[in-house]
Amino acid sequence: MNGRGSSSWPVRNLVLILFGAAVLLSSGCGFHLRGATPLPAQMAVTYIQGKSPFDPLNNEFRSALEGRGAQVTAERELATAILRILANRTSTEVLTVDSAGKAEEYEIRQTIRFDVITADSQILVVEQTLSMNRYLRYVRTNVLGTEREGELIRKELQRGLVNLAMLRITAAAGRHAD
Repeated sequence: MNGRGSSSWPVRNLVLILFGAAVLLSSGCGFHLRGATPLPAQMAVTYIQGKSPFDPLNNEFRSALEGRGAQVTAERELATAILRILANRTSTEVLTVDSAGKAEEYEIRQTIRFDVITADSQILVVEQTLSMNRYLRYVRTNVLGTEREGELIRKELQRGLVNLAMLRITAAAGRHAD
């Protein structure tokens, strides 16, 4: 034996012990990995009330809720909570124009309003308004690429808004746990 294996054993064990201690301490202080923050218990079975059950925003909320352990139901009577999407608005505004008056840069903004109530109509999350925006440079020589980028930006805004909404909803879990 060359002795290398025997000297690294205590170091490896020390690293494992320190890692285990860090995990235990971080879980004890309420730390959760992103996406692992629990929802309010009342949202175990959630109904999403929006403009249309096939709206992309509904689908994004469905994925986010299911990713946090909630069951999303299509039947309101079975729900323990209702996520109400009160508004979903996307707008595009011209920011800059060239010397010929043609648009060069746009701002794409999406705003959502939502709240969450329990099945017996108690407010779980008060009405929230969230808004995000991104800029899009219009390239006249690549119209299809610019349109595609605009669609990607809209999807990114929607995903970002749903993530922000989930943070607000999970914050309500902490308030209702007290």
